[in-house]
Amino acid sequence: MKKSEYFLLVMIFLCASCAKDQWNDPPGLLPGNNSPFNRISPQIKIAVVSDIHYMDPSIAPDDPENNQYWQDYVSHDRKIFELSDPIFRKVVSELMVEKPDILLIPGDLAKEGELLCHETVKGLLEQLENEGIQVYVVPGNNDIGNPDAKDYKTDPPSAIPGITEEDFATIFEDFGFNEALYRDENSLSYICQPHEKLWILGIDGVKRSASGVSGAINPATLVWIQEKMIEAREKNIEVLAMMHYGIAEHYTGQKNLEPLIKSSKDNAIALMNAGVRLIFTGHYHANDIVYFTNEGDTLSDIQTGSLVTPPYSYRMMKLDDNFIKIDTRRVTGIDIELPGGKDFVTWSDELITNRLNGFFTYYGAYVQKIYQIPAEDYPITVPYIIKAYKAYFAGDETISLEEMEKITDLGQSVPSVLPLLDSFWSDLLPGDNKIHIMLKEIHGPVGPVRHR
Repeated sequence: MKKSEYFLLVMIFLCASCAKDQWNDPPGLLPGNNSPFNRISPQIKIAVVSDIHYMDPSIAPDDPENNQYWQDYVSHDRKIFELSDPIFRKVVSELMVEKPDILLIPGDLAKEGELLCHETVKGLLEQLENEGIQVYVVPGNNDIGNPDAKDYKTDPPSAIPGITEEDFATIFEDFGFNEALYRDENSLSYICQPHEKLWILGIDGVKRSASGVSGAINPATLVWIQEKMIEAREKNIEVLAMMHYGIAEHYTGQKNLEPLIKSSKDNAIALMNAGVRLIFTGHYHANDIVYFTNEGDTLSDIQTGSLVTPPYSYRMMKLDDNFIKIDTRRVTGIDIELPGGKDFVTWSDELITNRLNGFFTYYGAYVQKIYQIPAEDYPITVPYIIKAYKAYFAGDETISLEEMEKITDLGQSVPSVLPLLDSFWSDLLPGDNKIHIMLKEIHGPVGPVRHR
Protein backbone atom coordinates (compact mmCIF):
# COMPACT_ATOMS: atom_id res chain seq x y z
CA MET A 1 0.00 0.00 0.00
CA LYS A 2 1.35 3.45 -0.90
CA LYS A 3 1.96 5.91 1.91
CA SER A 4 -0.63 8.36 0.58
CA GLU A 5 -3.24 5.61 0.29
CA TYR A 6 -2.67 4.45 3.84
CA PHE A 7 -2.83 8.01 5.19
CA LEU A 8 -6.19 8.51 3.43
CA LEU A 9 -7.50 5.27 4.90
CA VAL A 10 -6.59 6.33 8.44
CA MET A 11 -8.21 9.73 7.84
CA ILE A 12 -11.44 7.93 7.02
CA PHE A 13 -11.20 6.02 10.32
CA LEU A 14 -10.60 9.27 12.17
CA CYS A 15 -13.60 11.01 10.62
CA ALA A 16 -15.86 8.04 11.34
CA SER A 17 -14.74 7.97 14.97
CA CYS A 18 -15.20 11.70 15.50
CA ALA A 19 -18.65 11.64 13.94
CA LYS A 20 -19.87 9.21 16.61
CA ASP A 21 -18.51 11.03 19.64
CA GLN A 22 -21.67 13.01 20.31
CA TRP A 23 -24.52 13.05 22.75
CA ASN A 24 -27.53 14.28 20.85
CA ASP A 25 -31.04 13.22 21.76
CA PRO A 26 -32.24 10.79 19.09
CA PRO A 27 -35.32 11.79 17.10
CA GLY A 28 -38.48 11.14 19.08
CA LEU A 29 -36.91 11.52 22.54
CA LEU A 30 -39.14 13.67 24.68
CA PRO A 31 -37.69 15.86 27.45
CA GLY A 32 -37.47 14.70 31.05
CA ASN A 33 -39.47 11.63 31.96
CA ASN A 34 -42.14 12.08 29.30
CA SER A 35 -41.87 8.60 27.87
CA PRO A 36 -44.32 7.79 25.06
CA PHE A 37 -44.91 4.40 26.71
CA ASN A 38 -45.17 5.39 30.39
CA ARG A 39 -44.48 1.94 31.81
CA ILE A 40 -41.30 2.86 33.67
CA SER A 41 -41.72 6.33 35.05
CA PRO A 42 -39.95 8.19 36.49
CA GLN A 43 -36.68 7.10 34.95
CA ILE A 44 -34.71 4.38 36.71
CA LYS A 45 -31.07 5.21 37.43
CA ILE A 46 -28.73 2.26 36.90
CA ALA A 47 -24.99 2.00 37.55
CA VAL A 48 -22.63 -0.62 36.15
CA VAL A 49 -19.29 -1.46 37.79
CA SER A 50 -17.25 -4.31 36.33
CA ASP A 51 -14.01 -6.20 36.90
CA ILE A 52 -13.30 -4.82 40.35
CA HIS A 53 -10.59 -7.46 40.93
CA TYR A 54 -10.56 -6.40 44.56
CA MET A 55 -7.38 -7.22 46.50
CA ASP A 56 -7.71 -6.95 50.25
CA PRO A 57 -4.74 -4.97 51.65
CA SER A 58 -4.09 -7.76 54.15
CA ILE A 59 -2.77 -10.02 51.34
CA ALA A 60 -0.89 -7.33 49.40
CA PRO A 61 2.93 -7.27 49.51
CA ASP A 62 4.42 -4.85 52.02
CA ASP A 63 7.06 -3.64 49.56
CA PRO A 64 5.71 -4.36 46.06
CA GLU A 65 8.56 -2.62 44.23
CA ASN A 66 11.15 -4.92 45.82
CA ASN A 67 9.06 -8.10 45.99
CA GLN A 68 10.32 -10.20 43.08
CA TYR A 69 7.41 -12.63 43.24
CA TRP A 70 4.96 -9.76 42.94
CA GLN A 71 6.86 -8.06 40.15
CA ASP A 72 7.01 -11.30 38.17
CA TYR A 73 3.26 -11.71 38.68
CA VAL A 74 2.20 -8.23 37.53
CA SER A 75 4.92 -7.56 34.97
CA HIS A 76 2.80 -8.80 32.05
CA ASP A 77 -0.70 -7.96 33.27
CA ARG A 78 -3.12 -5.20 32.30
CA LYS A 79 -4.24 -4.66 35.90
CA ILE A 80 -3.09 -2.42 38.75
CA PHE A 81 -4.18 -4.60 41.65
CA GLU A 82 -2.28 -2.50 44.22
CA LEU A 83 -4.87 0.28 44.04
CA SER A 84 -8.00 -1.85 43.86
CA ASP A 85 -8.91 -1.10 47.48
CA PRO A 86 -8.79 2.74 47.40
CA ILE A 87 -10.30 2.82 43.90
CA PHE A 88 -13.26 0.61 44.78
CA ARG A 89 -13.86 2.49 48.03
CA LYS A 90 -13.81 5.74 46.05
CA VAL A 91 -16.43 4.37 43.64
CA VAL A 92 -18.57 3.14 46.54
CA SER A 93 -18.48 6.63 48.07
CA GLU A 94 -19.42 8.19 44.70
CA LEU A 95 -22.32 5.77 44.29
CA MET A 96 -23.59 6.69 47.75
CA VAL A 97 -23.76 10.30 46.59
CA GLU A 98 -25.19 9.48 43.16
CA LYS A 99 -27.71 7.00 44.62
CA PRO A 100 -28.62 4.89 41.59
CA ASP A 101 -31.66 2.68 42.00
CA ILE A 102 -29.77 -0.36 40.73
CA LEU A 103 -26.11 -1.43 40.53
CA LEU A 104 -25.08 -4.20 38.11
CA ILE A 105 -21.73 -5.99 38.51
CA PRO A 106 -20.98 -8.40 35.63
CA GLY A 107 -18.21 -10.42 37.25
CA ASP A 108 -14.62 -10.57 38.50
CA LEU A 109 -15.36 -9.12 41.91
CA ALA A 110 -12.28 -10.53 43.65
CA LYS A 111 -8.67 -10.39 42.45
CA GLU A 112 -8.24 -14.14 41.96
CA GLY A 113 -11.36 -15.43 43.68
CA GLU A 114 -9.96 -15.25 47.23
CA LEU A 115 -12.57 -15.90 49.94
CA LEU A 116 -11.19 -13.00 51.97
CA CYS A 117 -11.51 -10.59 49.04
CA HIS A 118 -15.06 -11.70 48.25
CA GLU A 119 -16.06 -11.14 51.87
CA THR A 120 -14.64 -7.61 51.88
CA VAL A 121 -16.47 -6.82 48.62
CA LYS A 122 -19.66 -8.18 50.18
CA GLY A 123 -19.30 -5.79 53.11
CA LEU A 124 -18.87 -2.79 50.83
CA LEU A 125 -21.86 -3.81 48.72
CA GLU A 126 -23.93 -4.10 51.89
CA GLN A 127 -23.18 -0.43 52.54
CA LEU A 128 -24.70 0.41 49.16
CA GLU A 129 -27.79 -1.70 49.78
CA ASN A 130 -28.21 0.01 53.15
CA GLU A 131 -28.50 3.24 51.15
CA GLY A 132 -31.37 1.78 49.13
CA ILE A 133 -29.33 0.72 46.08
CA GLN A 134 -30.36 -2.68 44.73
CA VAL A 135 -27.18 -4.60 43.86
CA TYR A 136 -27.00 -7.55 41.45
CA VAL A 137 -23.89 -9.62 40.69
CA VAL A 138 -22.86 -12.52 38.45
CA PRO A 139 -19.54 -14.39 38.60
CA GLY A 140 -16.60 -13.78 36.28
CA ASN A 141 -13.87 -16.13 35.16
CA ASN A 142 -11.65 -15.26 38.15
CA ASP A 143 -14.22 -15.54 40.93
CA ILE A 144 -14.73 -19.26 41.52
CA GLY A 145 -12.33 -22.19 41.95
CA ASN A 146 -9.29 -20.07 41.10
CA PRO A 147 -5.96 -21.84 41.80
CA ASP A 148 -4.15 -18.47 41.86
CA ALA A 149 -5.72 -17.33 45.16
CA LYS A 150 -2.60 -16.34 47.09
CA ASP A 151 -1.32 -14.20 49.93
CA TYR A 152 1.56 -11.96 48.81
CA LYS A 153 2.40 -10.88 52.33
CA THR A 154 4.44 -14.10 52.60
CA ASP A 155 7.71 -14.82 50.80
CA PRO A 156 7.12 -16.79 48.63
CA PRO A 157 3.36 -16.18 48.28
CA SER A 158 1.18 -18.79 49.96
CA ALA A 159 -2.09 -20.35 48.82
CA ILE A 160 -5.25 -19.15 50.57
CA PRO A 161 -8.88 -20.31 50.34
CA GLY A 162 -10.92 -19.58 47.26
CA ILE A 163 -14.62 -20.29 46.84
CA THR A 164 -16.99 -22.72 45.12
CA GLU A 165 -20.12 -22.00 43.10
CA GLU A 166 -22.20 -22.68 46.20
CA ASP A 167 -20.03 -20.28 48.21
CA PHE A 168 -20.55 -17.53 45.62
CA ALA A 169 -24.33 -17.84 45.80
CA THR A 170 -24.15 -17.82 49.62
CA ILE A 171 -21.72 -14.90 50.00
CA PHE A 172 -23.67 -12.76 47.54
CA GLU A 173 -27.11 -14.12 48.43
CA ASP A 174 -28.46 -10.61 49.04
CA PHE A 175 -27.31 -9.39 45.64
CA GLY A 176 -29.55 -11.31 43.27
CA PHE A 177 -29.89 -14.84 44.57
CA ASN A 178 -32.21 -14.61 47.58
CA GLU A 179 -34.61 -12.15 45.97
CA ALA A 180 -34.64 -13.97 42.62
CA LEU A 181 -37.99 -14.38 40.94
CA TYR A 182 -36.50 -17.39 39.14
CA ARG A 183 -33.22 -19.31 39.49
CA ASP A 184 -31.67 -21.64 36.94
CA GLU A 185 -30.88 -25.09 38.31
CA ASN A 186 -28.03 -25.59 35.81
CA SER A 187 -25.98 -22.48 36.60
CA LEU A 188 -25.74 -19.39 38.81
CA SER A 189 -28.15 -17.56 36.50
CA TYR A 190 -31.22 -15.83 37.90
CA ILE A 191 -33.98 -13.33 37.20
CA CYS A 192 -34.91 -10.53 39.59
CA GLN A 193 -37.73 -8.01 39.34
CA PRO A 194 -36.71 -4.68 40.89
CA HIS A 195 -39.65 -2.92 39.23
CA GLU A 196 -43.08 -4.05 38.13
CA LYS A 197 -42.09 -3.76 34.47
CA LEU A 198 -38.37 -4.51 34.69
CA TRP A 199 -36.39 -7.75 34.98
CA ILE A 200 -32.68 -8.16 35.63
CA LEU A 201 -31.40 -11.31 33.91
CA GLY A 202 -28.10 -12.37 35.46
CA ILE A 203 -26.44 -14.91 33.17
CA ASP A 204 -23.71 -17.16 34.52
CA GLY A 205 -21.76 -17.33 31.27
CA VAL A 206 -18.63 -19.03 32.62
CA LYS A 207 -17.82 -22.68 31.99
CA ARG A 208 -15.75 -24.04 34.88
CA SER A 209 -13.92 -27.37 34.55
CA ALA A 210 -10.77 -29.12 35.72
CA SER A 211 -8.97 -27.84 32.64
CA GLY A 212 -9.81 -24.19 33.33
CA VAL A 213 -12.47 -21.60 32.61
CA SER A 214 -13.95 -20.17 29.43
CA GLY A 215 -16.95 -18.20 28.29
CA ALA A 216 -20.00 -20.35 27.57
CA ILE A 217 -23.73 -20.39 28.21
CA ASN A 218 -24.92 -23.83 29.27
CA PRO A 219 -27.39 -25.01 26.59
CA ALA A 220 -29.88 -25.92 29.32
CA THR A 221 -29.49 -22.39 30.73
CA LEU A 222 -30.23 -20.91 27.31
CA VAL A 223 -33.43 -22.97 27.11
CA TRP A 224 -34.37 -21.73 30.59
CA ILE A 225 -33.81 -18.11 29.46
CA GLN A 226 -35.91 -18.62 26.34
CA GLU A 227 -38.76 -20.09 28.38
CA LYS A 228 -38.74 -17.25 30.91
CA MET A 229 -38.55 -14.59 28.20
CA ILE A 230 -41.91 -15.78 26.90
CA GLU A 231 -43.43 -14.55 30.16
CA ALA A 232 -41.55 -11.26 29.89
CA ARG A 233 -42.94 -10.64 26.41
CA GLU A 234 -46.46 -11.59 27.44
CA LYS A 235 -46.33 -9.17 30.38
CA ASN A 236 -44.56 -6.43 28.39
CA ILE A 237 -41.58 -6.44 30.77
CA GLU A 238 -38.27 -4.81 29.85
CA VAL A 239 -35.31 -7.16 30.40
CA LEU A 240 -31.74 -6.03 31.11
CA ALA A 241 -29.27 -8.90 30.82
CA MET A 242 -25.71 -9.09 32.13
CA MET A 243 -22.92 -11.64 31.97
CA HIS A 244 -19.15 -11.55 32.17
CA TYR A 245 -17.84 -12.39 28.69
CA GLY A 246 -18.70 -10.37 25.60
CA ILE A 247 -21.14 -11.70 23.05
CA ALA A 248 -20.01 -9.56 20.08
CA GLU A 249 -16.66 -8.39 18.77
CA HIS A 250 -15.72 -4.94 20.03
CA TYR A 251 -13.01 -4.55 17.43
CA THR A 252 -12.43 -6.38 14.17
CA GLY A 253 -10.60 -9.65 14.79
CA GLN A 254 -11.12 -9.61 18.56
CA LYS A 255 -11.98 -13.32 18.58
CA ASN A 256 -8.44 -14.07 17.38
CA LEU A 257 -6.85 -12.34 20.38
CA GLU A 258 -9.48 -12.33 23.15
CA PRO A 259 -12.04 -15.14 22.90
CA LEU A 260 -15.70 -14.21 23.21
CA ILE A 261 -18.29 -16.45 24.73
CA LYS A 262 -18.51 -19.81 22.90
CA SER A 263 -20.85 -19.78 19.88
CA SER A 264 -21.20 -16.04 20.37
CA LYS A 265 -23.16 -15.39 17.18
CA ASP A 266 -25.63 -18.23 17.79
CA ASN A 267 -26.11 -17.15 21.40
CA ALA A 268 -26.59 -13.51 20.38
CA ILE A 269 -29.26 -14.48 17.87
CA ALA A 270 -30.96 -16.77 20.40
CA LEU A 271 -31.09 -14.02 23.02
CA MET A 272 -32.39 -11.48 20.49
CA ASN A 273 -35.05 -13.90 19.29
CA ALA A 274 -36.06 -14.37 22.91
CA GLY A 275 -36.46 -10.61 23.30
CA VAL A 276 -33.18 -9.43 24.88
CA ARG A 277 -32.00 -6.09 23.44
CA LEU A 278 -29.42 -4.91 26.01
CA ILE A 279 -26.66 -6.99 27.59
CA PHE A 280 -24.06 -5.60 29.99
CA THR A 281 -20.66 -7.29 29.88
CA GLY A 282 -17.10 -6.88 31.15
CA HIS A 283 -14.00 -9.08 31.09
CA TYR A 284 -11.96 -7.21 28.47
CA HIS A 285 -11.43 -4.08 30.63
CA ALA A 286 -12.52 -1.69 27.87
CA ASN A 287 -15.34 0.84 27.97
CA ASP A 288 -16.87 -0.02 24.63
CA ILE A 289 -20.32 -0.54 23.08
CA VAL A 290 -21.14 -2.42 19.89
CA TYR A 291 -24.30 -3.37 18.05
CA PHE A 292 -24.88 -6.93 16.86
CA THR A 293 -27.55 -6.93 14.14
CA ASN A 294 -29.36 -9.85 12.58
CA GLU A 295 -32.45 -9.79 10.33
CA GLY A 296 -33.43 -6.30 11.46
CA ASP A 297 -32.98 -6.93 15.19
CA THR A 298 -30.21 -5.34 17.23
CA LEU A 299 -28.50 -6.47 20.42
CA SER A 300 -26.39 -3.84 22.20
CA ASP A 301 -23.35 -5.32 23.97
CA ILE A 302 -22.52 -2.64 26.54
CA GLN A 303 -19.08 -3.46 27.87
CA THR A 304 -17.86 -1.60 30.95
CA GLY A 305 -14.21 -0.98 31.79
CA SER A 306 -12.36 -2.23 34.85
CA LEU A 307 -11.61 -0.55 38.15
CA VAL A 308 -8.02 -1.85 38.02
CA THR A 309 -7.24 -0.70 34.47
CA PRO A 310 -6.93 3.00 33.55
CA PRO A 311 -8.93 5.07 32.91
CA TYR A 312 -10.91 3.22 35.65
CA SER A 313 -14.36 3.58 34.06
CA TYR A 314 -17.83 2.76 35.30
CA ARG A 315 -21.25 3.67 33.99
CA MET A 316 -24.25 5.69 35.15
CA MET A 317 -27.43 5.35 33.12
CA LYS A 318 -31.08 6.36 33.05
CA LEU A 319 -33.74 4.01 31.72
CA ASP A 320 -37.26 4.86 30.67
CA ASP A 321 -39.68 2.96 28.49
CA ASN A 322 -37.99 3.70 25.21
CA PHE A 323 -34.43 4.86 25.83
CA ILE A 324 -31.43 4.12 27.94
CA LYS A 325 -29.18 7.15 28.35
CA ILE A 326 -25.62 6.00 29.08
CA ASP A 327 -22.92 8.14 30.68
CA THR A 328 -19.41 7.23 31.82
CA ARG A 329 -17.75 8.07 35.11
CA ARG A 330 -14.02 7.74 35.75
CA VAL A 331 -11.91 7.65 38.88
CA THR A 332 -9.44 10.52 38.58
CA GLY A 333 -8.10 10.64 42.12
CA ILE A 334 -7.78 8.57 45.29
CA ASP A 335 -7.07 9.41 48.90
CA ILE A 336 -3.58 7.96 49.22
CA GLU A 337 -0.13 9.34 48.43
CA LEU A 338 1.55 7.84 45.38
CA PRO A 339 5.27 7.19 44.85
CA GLY A 340 7.24 10.27 43.93
CA GLY A 341 4.30 12.52 44.73
CA LYS A 342 2.88 12.00 41.23
CA ASP A 343 -0.75 12.68 40.49
CA PHE A 344 -3.02 9.66 40.15
CA VAL A 345 -3.70 9.89 36.41
CA THR A 346 -0.02 10.36 35.46
CA TRP A 347 1.20 7.60 37.77
CA SER A 348 -1.50 5.21 36.51
CA ASP A 349 -0.67 5.88 32.86
CA GLU A 350 3.03 5.31 33.39
CA LEU A 351 2.47 2.08 35.29
CA ILE A 352 -0.10 0.60 32.88
CA THR A 353 2.12 1.51 29.91
CA ASN A 354 4.99 -0.37 31.52
CA ARG A 355 2.82 -3.39 32.27
CA LEU A 356 1.29 -3.44 28.81
CA ASN A 357 4.81 -3.44 27.40
CA GLY A 358 5.41 -6.60 29.41
CA PHE A 359 1.99 -7.93 28.35
CA PHE A 360 2.61 -7.59 24.61
CA THR A 361 6.17 -8.83 24.99
CA TYR A 362 5.02 -11.89 26.97
CA TYR A 363 2.35 -12.71 24.37
CA GLY A 364 4.52 -11.57 21.47
CA ALA A 365 4.86 -14.95 19.77
CA TYR A 366 1.07 -15.31 19.75
CA VAL A 367 0.48 -11.85 18.27
CA GLN A 368 3.25 -12.32 15.71
CA LYS A 369 1.75 -15.60 14.55
CA ILE A 370 -1.77 -14.21 14.09
CA TYR A 371 -0.69 -11.10 12.20
CA GLN A 372 2.44 -12.52 10.55
CA ILE A 373 4.65 -9.84 12.08
CA PRO A 374 8.37 -10.72 11.70
CA ALA A 375 9.94 -11.38 15.10
CA GLU A 376 12.79 -9.00 14.41
CA ASP A 377 10.33 -6.18 13.63
CA TYR A 378 7.88 -6.83 16.46
CA PRO A 379 9.68 -4.77 19.19
CA ILE A 380 9.34 -1.53 17.22
CA THR A 381 5.59 -2.11 16.82
CA VAL A 382 4.84 -2.66 20.53
CA PRO A 383 4.67 1.05 21.54
CA TYR A 384 2.12 1.66 18.75
CA ILE A 385 0.08 -1.37 19.79
CA ILE A 386 0.08 -0.22 23.42
CA LYS A 387 -1.14 3.27 22.53
CA ALA A 388 -3.95 1.85 20.40
CA TYR A 389 -4.92 -0.67 23.08
CA LYS A 390 -5.14 2.08 25.70
CA ALA A 391 -7.41 4.05 23.37
CA TYR A 392 -9.66 0.98 23.15
CA PHE A 393 -9.77 0.79 26.96
CA ALA A 394 -10.98 4.39 27.12
CA GLY A 395 -13.59 4.09 24.35
CA ASP A 396 -14.50 6.52 21.57
CA GLU A 397 -11.11 5.91 20.01
CA THR A 398 -9.82 9.00 18.21
CA ILE A 399 -6.41 8.94 16.60
CA SER A 400 -4.35 12.13 16.35
CA LEU A 401 -2.80 13.40 13.13
CA GLU A 402 0.63 12.96 14.68
CA GLU A 403 -0.05 9.31 15.51
CA MET A 404 -1.47 8.72 12.02
CA GLU A 405 1.73 10.03 10.47
CA LYS A 406 3.84 7.80 12.71
CA ILE A 407 1.74 4.75 11.85
CA THR A 408 1.99 5.64 8.16
CA ASP A 409 5.78 5.60 8.45
CA LEU A 410 5.69 2.35 10.46
CA GLY A 411 3.55 0.77 7.76
CA GLN A 412 6.32 1.26 5.21
CA SER A 413 8.66 -1.04 7.13
CA VAL A 414 6.20 -3.36 8.96
CA PRO A 415 2.99 -3.42 6.89
CA SER A 416 1.72 -6.60 8.58
CA VAL A 417 1.03 -4.72 11.85
CA LEU A 418 -1.38 -2.31 10.17
CA PRO A 419 -4.50 -4.53 10.41
CA LEU A 420 -3.99 -4.88 14.18
CA LEU A 421 -3.54 -1.14 14.68
CA ASP A 422 -6.49 -0.40 12.40
CA SER A 423 -8.70 -2.76 14.43
CA PHE A 424 -7.85 -1.08 17.75
CA TRP A 425 -8.18 2.48 16.43
CA SER A 426 -11.34 1.90 14.36
CA ASP A 427 -14.19 2.25 16.84
CA LEU A 428 -17.17 0.15 15.82
CA LEU A 429 -20.64 1.68 16.06
CA PRO A 430 -22.09 3.17 18.20
CA GLY A 431 -20.36 5.63 20.55
CA ASP A 432 -18.95 4.31 23.80
CA ASN A 433 -19.04 6.84 26.63
CA LYS A 434 -22.10 9.06 26.15
CA ILE A 435 -25.02 7.77 24.14
CA HIS A 436 -28.76 7.20 23.95
CA ILE A 437 -29.91 3.78 22.79
CA MET A 438 -33.50 3.43 21.62
CA LEU A 439 -35.35 0.33 22.82
CA LYS A 440 -38.49 0.41 20.68
CA GLU A 441 -39.93 1.97 17.56
CA ILE A 442 -41.78 5.24 17.85
CA HIS A 443 -44.62 5.93 15.44
CA GLY A 444 -45.78 9.48 15.22
CA PRO A 445 -44.87 12.85 13.71
CA VAL A 446 -41.19 11.91 13.51
CA GLY A 447 -41.93 8.59 11.82
CA PRO A 448 -40.53 5.22 12.81
CA VAL A 449 -37.13 5.48 14.50
CA ARG A 450 -34.90 2.57 15.50
CA HIS A 451 -31.52 2.35 17.20
CA ARG A 452 -29.39 5.40 16.73
